[in-house]
Order: sequence, then structure tokens, then C-alpha cells
Amino acid sequence: MQSDNNDYLQLILPGDKSIAHRVLILTSFIKGVHQISNLPKNEDVLITLDILSRYGLEYKFSNNLIIINSNNMLFKNATIDCNDSGTTARLLIGYLAGLNVNATIKGSRPLSKRPMRRIINPLKDFGVDIESNNFQLPVKLNKSSNLKPFNFRLEIPSAQVKSALILYAMCINGKSILSGKTQTRDHLELLLADLGYPITIDSDKIEITGNVHFSKQIDIKIPGDISSASFIVCASLLTEGSHVRIKNVCINKYRIGFLNAAVKMGAKINILNNKLAYGEAVGDIDIHYSKDLKGIEVDSAEIVKMIDEIPILSVLACYAKGDTIINGVKELKVKESNRVLAIIKNIQSMGGDAELINDSLIIKGNKKLYNTTIKSFNDHRIFMSFYIANRIIGKNVDYDISDLSYNKSFPDFKSVIERVFR
Repeated sequence: MQSDNNDYLQLILPGDKSIAHRVLILTSFIKGVHQISNLPKNEDVLITLDILSRYGLEYKFSNNLIIINSNNMLFKNATIDCNDSGTTARLLIGYLAGLNVNATIKGSRPLSKRPMRRIINPLKDFGVDIESNNFQLPVKLNKSSNLKPFNFRLEIPSAQVKSALILYAMCINGKSILSGKTQTRDHLELLLADLGYPITIDSDKIEITGNVHFSKQIDIKIPGDISSASFIVCASLLTEGSHVRIKNVCINKYRIGFLNAAVKMGAKINILNNKLAYGEAVGDIDIHYSKDLKGIEVDSAEIVKMIDEIPILSVLACYAKGDTIINGVKELKVKESNRVLAIIKNIQSMGGDAELINDSLIIKGNKKLYNTTIKSFNDHRIFMSFYIANRIIGKNVDYDISDLSYNKSFPDFKSVIERVFR
């Protein structure tokens, strides 16, 4: 996981969660024997792996390598529990719709409150026989004789919806076209292009050829998770004397909004050893303590590049001079929690100043903060963000000891972050 260096703390993180979900589903689509190095063993990814294994995917772990045999994969009358993983649910709805099988996709109570309309409506338009609980889980898929390729314009910049529709298109006859707001995290497209699958990617259009005979072994090392890295970046920036280098991190252009915002605030961050691996941009993130951060304004168009990092950016903003204004935060209200509300409540409970005006989150920085009990709302990113906010103030962080929400994405969070605060 990590090692010390005389000059800086060097960290190597588990693989990127978003990439891992997509790679696992691709191993089930491309029959054969595959291997994945650095697969993250967080709750969300293990949910996807467990679901696939219930329908014939065989796997074994060997140190940091997982070997997968998908030759016997078969979804038949599937009842799938996605627990808390929204990525698993949305991707599998699209994938199983394209496979044209009878299936029911359900999830935990929190996941069952999250919107599925954005994936259900287009699938209905493409001939999928799909039922839902008022556009929420559970979702029932029925075999249909009306499936067709699509020419669809995305109106919501959602990487999960985009990936779900691509997976659907891969399973059916014909060529499908996605246009519109496609400029979101593009891990699935990059993976497919790197494998040689017939997909064409332009700036605002993606063409996918479906139902092609495609057989290629997947052999990939997943780069470190940029979202997990963001917590380490924040902690290092705010810890006097800190110098941390995080090795081999995914720096996909649609995922580095937090880093860009932090640099704009005056953070001392450099990307070293840039390279391409499996179609993805990968590099080392070098971070130094930065004491003179200033508040900034974040344009709503940039939110898609930091959608998961707004909570930790909000913590960074608390320690900056002046106001930070984050525009276009409505999508944060339908994540694992209402993250806008969760951010405001935690900042205010620490003595800070945060409010929502229209669709803008406004944080007044450089206030005197004090430790308080973390209210995570069972949201992993809220827990980790405010663990750091409180840990900067003192060693004793107060939280519900039964709150293990961080296991959803970063099980080793506390042990890793404590090395930064040494």
C-alpha cells in the first residue's frame, strides 16, 4: 500500500473504483480467461464481482492479481441485489437490457431512493420492456422482441448512464450513436478502444457497433483511484511540513477537477511521470503543504469533473482565505446522501460558515474551526472529508464507531491518512 522515503511519503493506492466496475463487466461480456491487477477490494466493487460470480463468472485472487474465467457466464431469470452501489445498478440495467434477459435489479433502501429515470426512459425508447417503482429500484426487465439500436442525445452529463447505454448497444444488432453531453468520465470507451472493440469516439459523438464477435483476453493493471487520492491531497496540503507523492494514479481529464481547483486556490501540486496505460492517462501526484490558499469560484461546467470530490473541496475551502463559490451543485442532492445538506451541516457544526443560495454552495473560509462529531449520513465521501477536517484540528476525531461507510470505496482510509498526519 505505501512506503516511506527519506524526502517524502510515497503512497500506492488500490485501483480506481469506476474503472474496476467497467472492467469486471467487460470480462463477463468477452468470454475467456482474463487477469486484473490492482483491483480495489472495496464494498462497491466486490458487490459487482459477487453478482457476476453468481451467474457463472469464476475467479481467484493471487496477491494483488485476480484471474477471471467468464466462459460459463449466463444471466437467466436473474434477481440481482446491488446493495448500495449505484454504479453497479445503472450499468447492469443497461447491460442486462441489451442481453435481453428476464431480470430484477434491486438495492438497499438508500439506493432505492436514487433516480433511475435517466436510464429507464431511454431504454424504453429503444424497445426494452422495463418496469420500475416510480422510476426507482426495484427495476424489472422482461424479454422483448423490439430491441433496436439507437441514435440518442444525452441531456444529463452522467457517466453511469453513458456507460449503461454503451453496454446495451454492445449487445444488440446494429450501430448505435450517442451524442450530446458525452464529455464525462470515459473509462469504458477508453477500455474498449484500447482492446480494439469497434467503437468510434469523437468530441461529442460515440458510435458503437453491437453484437460483433469479439474475443480478446483482458490483461490490465488498474491505476490508483483519483477520488481516493483527493483525500490524501487535501490532508497533505493542510498539514504543515507535509510532502506526499501518490504513485500511478488515474489522471483522466474528466476526473481531475479537484486537482485543478486546488491549484487555482494556490495548492502546490505537480503531476510527474505522465504516461498512457490501457488508454488511460496515469501519473504521480506530488503534493506539498500549502499555507496560503485562497477562495475561488467553480463554474457549473466543471462540476462533472469533480462530482465526487465536492465534499473534500469544501473542506479545503474552509481553510482558504475568502469565499469559495461552487456553482451547479444540484446533482449532489441525489448521491449516496444529499451531499449539499451534509456538507453544510458538518461545516456549520465545526463553527464554519456554509450555505446554499439557489444552486450555488458558498463557503466562507479561514474561520476558526473546532472538533465536532462527524455526521456522515452513511455517505463514505462525507465521512472521509470531515474526518480530515477534524483530524487537522486534533488527533481525537469524534464519530460513531459503528460508522464504516468509508468501506464503500476506501477500506484502508484511516490507516493511510494517519500516515499523512504523522
